Parts: sequence; C-alpha cells; structure tokens
Amino acid sequence: MMEAPPLGAAVPRTVDKNGNDVAITHIIQLDFSLGKTEKGSMRIGLYGDSCPESVSQLIDFLEYGIITTSKLMLEDGFGVSASPVSFAIGGSLTTIYPQSRLEFGVLSQATSYAKGRGLNRIPKNFVPQPRPSGQKVDAISKEQTVRLHDVAGLLSIPKNGIGFGGTGLESDDEAFASAFEITAAGVPAMDRESRKVIGQVMDEESMAFLARLASLATKKGLKGILPGQNAGPPLVKTSITSVSTTVQT
Repeated sequence: MMEAPPLGAAVPRTVDKNGNDVAITHIIQLDFSLGKTEKGSMRIGLYGDSCPESVSQLIDFLEYGIITTSKLMLEDGFGVSASPVSFAIGGSLTTIYPQSRLEFGVLSQATSYAKGRGLNRIPKNFVPQPRPSGQKVDAISKEQTVRLHDVAGLLSIPKNGIGFGGTGLESDDEAFASAFEITAAGVPAMDRESRKVIGQVMDEESMAFLARLASLATKKGLKGILPGQNAGPPLVKTSITSVSTTVQT
C-alpha cells in the first residue's frame, strides 16, 4: 500500500509578533515537479508594508534578478559574461532539514548562466554577482522580523538580506545558495540565527505540499554518519518549474 501524504500544519495567522494584524501585499507562487509525475505548488504572502526593502529585494531575486556589479558588465562587448542572479532561472530547493525547514537558493551562478543559455560549458570570462553592499543592505538590515519563527509556513531571510545566508565564507558564485528558508515547523533556533520573517504560506493546499517537501528523503552524504545530521538536498529530482508574483489590491 502507498503511504498517505503527510498532513500539513495549520495555515499561519496573518499577525505580527505582538498579535496585531499584518497586511499581505504580494503573493508569490512557486510551482514544483517531483520525480517524473508529481507536481505541487506553494502560495506565499509577503509583508510588504512591514518590511518593504526586504520584500522588494526578494521579489527582484525571484523574478528579475539581483545585480550587484555595474550594469555595463551585462552588455555585449564589455569583455565578460555576466547576468543578474535570478531564482526564476537557476533556483532550487537546495537543502531539506527534515520536518523542520526548507532552504532555497541558486547553488552556482556560473552553472545557472550556462544552463540558461544552453551552453555546454561555463564561459571562462563569466563573472558572478557578489553579495550586495551599500545603502540597500543598510536599509534591509534595519528592518526587524515581523514575527518569531514559531510555526510552520513562515518565509525567512537573513537579517542583512538575500546574499548573506550560509557561513559567509562562500565564493561569490555560491553567495546566493542560501537565499531564503520556509519553516516546516516552529524553529525557535532561527530567531537566534540573525534571521527575520517577511512572509507566510497562505492556504491549506500549500501547507500540505510544504509538509510533503519536508518529508522527502535527502542525500545525506557524510552528514548522515553523525546522529541527527540528516539534512541535505532532496534524493528525488525536485525542480522549480515556474515562479510568479502578484500584487494584492
């Protein structure tokens, strides 16, 4: 007999950490394929009034792409190969922390660039986008978490914004590999990891699919040797097939 799909947790209430109502300004939809036949989606609402700079950066990353170098580098004839770093082109579910949280990002800008252009190899003159800096980062870092990481279905980014996940020692090519996370349970430890919540899953169907993703087997590698260290990329091929954003009116 086939196992029944995991039940999703309750849809988070649209409230801040003080229990006050919080507005949903944008809805993003992530569509997935699992293996050869399974499909699913997650609809996530963003708190654009509460943390406008953080939400703006996330939307750029999900669709248009983030540019942290000179835009001249994107033009033909400048002598390098470069492009915005965009989740819509090279994004993936990078790490599953079983029954706890999911991590998303662009593992390698160079690989995404080559695949997106149908190239057999990465151009030798490819230049990745480094981590953001300047006034944009300052503005994002000043925005506080809207709520605690205390339930399933919350979208979380690093305190300084996208590009500042991971250990901080990653190369520029891998700087956006840990861009955002979605909780699959309450994870109080994330409140101590300099992270902030800027959105939430919006409906029961999305919560059920979140639970499905959080229950997938992982490629544990060497981590699987150590007790409790069972996080890793999904064992089954898991792809992001489309990303869309709509503004709430």
